[in-house]
Amino acid sequence: MAKTTNRLASALIGMAACLTASPALAGAATTPNSQAQVLESIQFAVLLDMDFGRIALRDTVSGGDVVVDPASSSRSCTANIVCAGTWGVSRLELSGSDAGVQVNFDPTFELTGPGDPIQAEPNFPGGPGTVVQLTGGFTVVNFGATLHINPGQAPGVYSGQFTVNLEYN
Repeated sequence: MAKTTNRLASALIGMAACLTASPALAGAATTPNSQAQVLESIQFAVLLDMDFGRIALRDTVSGGDVVVDPASSSRSCTANIVCAGTWGVSRLELSGSDAGVQVNFDPTFELTGPGDPIQAEPNFPGGPGTVVQLTGGFTVVNFGATLHINPGQAPGVYSGQFTVNLEYN
């Protein structure tokens, strides 16, 4: 019977040890890793300026539109506009780190000359906020626009600039 008592006593001592309060564990420290990649500044070069070409109104009562489409590299003119001569999309080369670059631009810009300013709306494949990928450190993008010719627009040379904002995504 001594064996049974010793076993029972051992079991009771073991259970009592489980029921006694354990000391609180102190906080554990850990050292996670961290990293950062510093990207090169985004640079750009204007390879080609946008050119709407030579434009004439069929009559002075109505205006019209000239569309330079960067996706298809085409130019179209509404019925009251005669388009002639050479024209071209604006072509920019972007360079920097291999990463995505978000392209944004103002919704309108103006061409000024001898008559009333002519309003234009930039056109970029995918629209504002589109992300293009710099692969091998560069990419080339095309811009076009829709030019809104005013009724009775004065003859002459008109020019202007548009703003493009580039930001890593």
